[in-house]
Amino acid sequence: MKVILVNGGPHKDGCTNLALEEVAKVLEQEDIETEMFWLGIKPIRRLYRL
Repeated sequence: MKVILVNGGPHKDGCTNLALEEVAKVLEQEDIETEMFWLGIKPIRRLYRL
């Protein structure tokens, strides 16, 4: 199993990132692979042209 962690906070290394890192630690202790990425501060529709 793999879990994707999405940081939607405005600061790449902010509080949301810290919380997601804690979640990732617990998941990885249970042998669950994680991948985290940051959306950034741009609106998604502009970033991905939806």
